[in-house]
Amino acid sequence: MHALSPDHQATDGLFPLRRVHFSSRDYPPDEAAHVYQLMFASSALVTPLVAPFQVEITSFWTEHLRFHFMDGVPFVFHRPAQKLGYDGLDVIVFQHIETGDIIGNFDGREVRAGTGSVYVIDFSRPTIIRDAQGIPRQRRNFVSMPRPFAKRWFGRLDQLHGLVIPPEIAAPYTAQLLRLRERLPNRDALDAETLGHTATLMAQAITGALGHGTSHADPARSFRKACLYIEASLADPNLSATEVARSIGASRSRLFAMFQPVGGVESYIRSARLAQVKAALSAPAQPHPIARLAEEAGFRSAAQMSRLFRQHYGMTPSQFSASADPGGVRRISERA
Repeated sequence: MHALSPDHQATDGLFPLRRVHFSSRDYPPDEAAHVYQLMFASSALVTPLVAPFQVEITSFWTEHLRFHFMDGVPFVFHRPAQKLGYDGLDVIVFQHIETGDIIGNFDGREVRAGTGSVYVIDFSRPTIIRDAQGIPRQRRNFVSMPRPFAKRWFGRLDQLHGLVIPPEIAAPYTAQLLRLRERLPNRDALDAETLGHTATLMAQAITGALGHGTSHADPARSFRKACLYIEASLADPNLSATEVARSIGASRSRLFAMFQPVGGVESYIRSARLAQVKAALSAPAQPHPIARLAEEAGFRSAAQMSRLFRQHYGMTPSQFSASADPGGVRRISERA
């Protein structure tokens, strides 16, 4: 995982969250779309497809990522070439379609995306996106980030504008986004681990999408895709070999053959979960409730996680935490 820049990191590894909310209900119906254009969507031309115009959007800003959760009527979003040089906005946006679908033109690239998909917008290039009109309320969850941050995590960005990440590949990332949609309203800061994990899931979704539809004849490529899917899905306690095989388009027998050199699929999943717990226990100066670590790594219970950790590493999580930090800075809570 790439490190977040320490220059903007607050005390105790937390990044302050700034909350911004827009509601069309706060304005007269005939002015709401115009106010939304000025206050939130000044980077583009917005044309509502139904009347009256209604939209609710809540944003949570950190130094590196901005999370936006929207619920509103369908509209056309148009960022023309003339606008690019005028505002100089240079961000990358991951747009999750929770409901509905879109068609768009991304700098000459025709794009269609449906429910559950994620598509990527490079704001340095022209874009026209049209929501479907058949669904009166569109739910969108999207994350924006400055180009330097995106480049650090994703490498080359030239293939991203208009990239569609299908639901089966986007699922680990979108599940994380939906969890954040529920949790961020109750927080005033976000920890570096959560930000880093979110960016990692984005990177894995991109990797999966760019390889989607290619030949599966290369076992090494299939193995890497399976490992990425596993690592992105560890929090799901129901993660299974069947689900991994489906995600890469392989049979169970072929998947088992790929993982035989590393002890099998289930062994790999278990080891990856334990490695995630071990890494969390090594994080500096933060308490680590056992129950939370177990849940985030996909274990059925804290007791199961502790037992397997001891079998794998020869010590309990508490003992490892103490040995990793003899000065007593790190702390671990055995509370469930």
